[in-house]
Amino acid sequence: MASTVPPQDDAAPIASNESDYGSDLDEATVDTLFSRSESQSADAVVVADIEQPVIVDDHGDRRPLVRLARIRDNLSAAITGLDSTCEALRPKGPKREVSIEVEYDEGNRTAFSPNRTGDEDQQKRQRERSDPVEPGKADTRSPLQRFRTVPKKPLSVTDLVTPAWCEMQYWYSLTKYGRVRRTPAMKQGSSVHKVLEEQVHVEVPVDVVTKEDRFALRIWNIIQGLRTLRRTGMTRELEVWGLLEGEVVNGIIDEITNTCPDEQMEAQMLEEAESMVQTGANKGRKRKPLASDQRTLTDYLTSSQTASILEQHGDGVGGWLGTLQEKTKTLYIVDVKTRQSKTLPAPGSQTRPTQYQLMIYHRLFSRLAANEVPAERIFQRYDISPTAMFSDTFIAQLSTLDIGFEHDADDEWAPPNAAQDSVSELLAHNNLTALWSLMITEFSRAVSPTTPSPPGSPSISALLTAEYRAAADGTLIGRRSFAFDAEQLDAYVQDEIKWWRGQRETKGVEIEEAFKCKICEFMEGCTWRQTKVEEGLQKAKLRQEKRRRSEI
Repeated sequence: MASTVPPQDDAAPIASNESDYGSDLDEATVDTLFSRSESQSADAVVVADIEQPVIVDDHGDRRPLVRLARIRDNLSAAITGLDSTCEALRPKGPKREVSIEVEYDEGNRTAFSPNRTGDEDQQKRQRERSDPVEPGKADTRSPLQRFRTVPKKPLSVTDLVTPAWCEMQYWYSLTKYGRVRRTPAMKQGSSVHKVLEEQVHVEVPVDVVTKEDRFALRIWNIIQGLRTLRRTGMTRELEVWGLLEGEVVNGIIDEITNTCPDEQMEAQMLEEAESMVQTGANKGRKRKPLASDQRTLTDYLTSSQTASILEQHGDGVGGWLGTLQEKTKTLYIVDVKTRQSKTLPAPGSQTRPTQYQLMIYHRLFSRLAANEVPAERIFQRYDISPTAMFSDTFIAQLSTLDIGFEHDADDEWAPPNAAQDSVSELLAHNNLTALWSLMITEFSRAVSPTTPSPPGSPSISALLTAEYRAAADGTLIGRRSFAFDAEQLDAYVQDEIKWWRGQRETKGVEIEEAFKCKICEFMEGCTWRQTKVEEGLQKAKLRQEKRRRSEI
């Protein structure tokens, strides 16, 4: 087991004999690579074209908001009704909790009777929280203990992916600001995301009384997003949770759609897969069990878009695949990135964080859809009661909304209980455990992650796409797509979790990516950079001295 080595604020330098960093560079080259000059770096990337990708999960308002699908015919009436309900429920005078009488039947009273948390449970949760550091002593806690332990928020996809640009930079951001500081570029990007989201949903503020109400609202919004996905073929800003290496991780997916964002890339993936089948490349190889978020070759080839391509090619492939009359729909995960530049980022180090971000989204979404995420772990991490009933205020507000599309009984995606009204649905799922179960049911209706998928059921594509838009006006710049790689993702997440747990030291960029230092606000005081520059110069001097001696 690796020893715990918590990163220090001064980022202890690594001994020069443990690294060849800069060993082939002379003094002038090292100085150029790590300076703020406008010269080109080793991989010919112009500083003006370098932009650190913005990896932020939460683009929107932090207020409690309910999201309504724009497809609703009575959307305006629903918003008006909710506004009037909120106003009626809002207390007059001094702030106090409002109590609204809601009648429950005996079944609801029994099934959803809250288990009150006693002093003993409360003290246990307090003990699980990290102890504060005594004044004057160095903080040797791991990043996880310092920044992502109760009562602070859990790990996010942002936390796992941003270090892929530069782990040392993220460490400095956390220790100085406690988070990544919002820049003007981030605010511009949030505006673009807001416009895109409003094409699909309308957000309306609601009042929440308890923390269980607030979390329930997040689950309701996921349910609404999944129903919108089934109805329209697209949803945006869909929140997901999961466990990665035993840690609770939260994220918000920009877009899920059943329209292929990159048909050329998908066709290329198909050709490569088809070539492997025809040449028998896998014959005789021992097959490894696939992860739950991976699809078999047969499943990929029988998806809606890829199957149509195969039918065009013919050549007897149809007989190998069997009947393709019952084609499955495919869901694609897309992430929207905004850029100041009007050009696409160079492949490689500039797109690597976004690739990991999309792959983590794919994993979290797939495991939720497969009901492989233990709800009790999520509730425990957020310190909320899974059996506490929601407040009367919360129920009264949401009961004004036709959340389940019950008015559209002819819709093929309508839930089996479409005839019941919103109040009945709310009362039937009046705690987090019940509401989580409803969410999982909606996942099963929206996507079938298992293999093989039932005929006609959607599946999750391995094609992941980053869509780049101009930060100034949101115009589309272009897209970059790639395939989900479970092994690559596993290796990255395992290594990054080790850092969060303090099981290894913080690392900066390698020499090939030293151009990132030119746009880093922590460049001047970065101990990693200083150590590596000194190390490179020292090795260059040793080589020069060695050459001089050999010439004598």
